[in-house]
Amino acid sequence: MTGGFSPWSKFNAHNWSVLDARRHWASLVQARQWRALWRLRGLRWTLIVLLVLFFPVRLTVIAPGELVPSDPAVIRAPLDGVIDKVLVQPNQAVKTGDLLFAFDRITIANRLSVSEQALATIEAEYRQVAQQALFDGKSKAQLALVQGRLAEKQAEAAYLRELDQRAGVSSPRDGIVMFGDATEWVGRPVSTGERVMVVAGETDAEVEAWLSPADMIDLPASAPVTLYLDASPFAPVNASLRHLAHAAQQRPDGHFAYRLRARIAAGESPRRVGLKGSAKLDGQRVPLVYWVLRKPWAALRQFAGW
Repeated sequence: MTGGFSPWSKFNAHNWSVLDARRHWASLVQARQWRALWRLRGLRWTLIVLLVLFFPVRLTVIAPGELVPSDPAVIRAPLDGVIDKVLVQPNQAVKTGDLLFAFDRITIANRLSVSEQALATIEAEYRQVAQQALFDGKSKAQLALVQGRLAEKQAEAAYLRELDQRAGVSSPRDGIVMFGDATEWVGRPVSTGERVMVVAGETDAEVEAWLSPADMIDLPASAPVTLYLDASPFAPVNASLRHLAHAAQQRPDGHFAYRLRARIAAGESPRRVGLKGSAKLDGQRVPLVYWVLRKPWAALRQFAGW
């Protein structure tokens, strides 16, 4: 049949129009149902609260922090003795080779004088025995013993001369000297290897913080660290985590904490070593409900024992 639509085409068009009408009616009914459910105040607020509770936030903790030297030269006592003079003051700028402090040389000088006299005596004895050994066989056998004693006295005198030279301790680098009160060290006996002071660059610093075990969280490598200094709270220092201790250490106040170091970001204005403040550590993102209930839940577990 030509011209116009066939009966079969008219039938299909009628069916499609019926299906479209049903779909439109179903969508209207579904929309009305959702509107009715949304009008329920309790359900609406429940959905809002659930969305807020599971909103991802950054898990952060606060720890006491300060600026410490990043590459200090630790000055230790090179010998056992008593410090006689401290020739620098705290935070004083020094150059390489400047004398920092000196030991009491009286004891070392006395021992060196006795050792040199004993060395001179054994040298004279060695010359005498060496001359006799040219003609006497018994003197040849004694010569080896005298040589051993001579070598011993020479080593002892050389050691005491070195101690006398090391009695004056010099700075190994340019920087500022950091230690306590100078009067506390004068007349104080120290042992070999004991830490006396530190020499470091004035602006060669990094962030050090002490994280309590209760605030220990998973910190990724190079986690952001922000130090808010007490002297300038509106100019924070941005840094990234460099090292976190695997075990807690006891601090002078008796509490245990994890020590961490953070590298100051490039472009930060130089700050003086020794400034203190509060460090904010940024961890991973967690739901808001976890951020809110983390500490109360931990305290409840400790109290309940489960």
